[in-house]
Amino acid sequence: MKSPLQRPCFAVFQNEVLLNSKRVAPYVLMLLFIVNAVMWSVRGAAVTRGWATNSDFNIARNILAFSWFLGLPIFNAVIMGDPVLRDFRLGVDSLIFSKPISRASYLIGKFLGNFFVFGCCMSTYVLSLIVMQVVHTSAMIVLPVRVLPYFKHFFFFTVISHLLLAAIYFNVATLTRSTKLVYGLAVSVPVVYLGSSFLEKGLPVQWRLVLDPFWFSSVDLMIVAGTVKPAPAFIDQYIVSYSPDFFINRGVLILGAVVCLTILCRRFTVAERTEGAESFSILALSTGADRVYYSAASLPEKRITLLDKPESHERVMLPSVAGTSAWVLTR
Repeated sequence: MKSPLQRPCFAVFQNEVLLNSKRVAPYVLMLLFIVNAVMWSVRGAAVTRGWATNSDFNIARNILAFSWFLGLPIFNAVIMGDPVLRDFRLGVDSLIFSKPISRASYLIGKFLGNFFVFGCCMSTYVLSLIVMQVVHTSAMIVLPVRVLPYFKHFFFFTVISHLLLAAIYFNVATLTRSTKLVYGLAVSVPVVYLGSSFLEKGLPVQWRLVLDPFWFSSVDLMIVAGTVKPAPAFIDQYIVSYSPDFFINRGVLILGAVVCLTILCRRFTVAERTEGAESFSILALSTGADRVYYSAASLPEKRITLLDKPESHERVMLPSVAGTSAWVLTR
């Protein structure tokens, strides 16, 4: 039995990670996320309202804001919308599928490899927040150093939420072969989310939480504290807990991502590229037994005259040569 590290899916995964390590976009995203983590720690709501910057509530609030307000859905499309299109654009798709690799291994490896790279980019934001517990300004209120809440909220709030978005972007890009459609979809996600949030205002809190894919309502101050200006001591002691409704919400998102990838694996085909295809002429060489015909219209007039000229049998007189070798020898 082959090890998972020796399967074609892992080879595709490893190749995608290597290709992304040579691109500029992941490093630009990492730098952007680090700068925002520092700015939100130094001049964020925690500093202006007197909260501890590493309180559980503020950690969850910063990570949820990072998942939404920084334009992360669009950055998700930048990473996840191009992997398969790149192979077809470079014309290496025929080489890839000439190897013994299944469609599922190819697609799953592509998806996991690029989402892993996107996850690494997002994690730089969380790592920067952790570092800011140690490297902080005098205006920041800091509780004892903690690490687990950062990764816990990052996984449940950011990774799972963007897993479904990544599957949708990857599905649309692969089936339509259109990056414009993917970017248009990414731009429309914030509009749809804000619209649905306004429509859910009249619903009970439980339904608002279940229907919220980003679970942003869990850090709504009106829901948590009943006021938009709670006491700093209350916020510092508040623990963001995960209810059964929360796990149902996360399970639905994961199931949606699996369904998207399943549909993609069933409907994906290696279609021939019709755009920009060069036209080739096929030449068939005739054998020696075949006869080649020509029309008079296809040859120049001078060449036709030479071909039609009858064979000449005229006699030509050659000059005579006198033999002098014998006379030379007798002398």
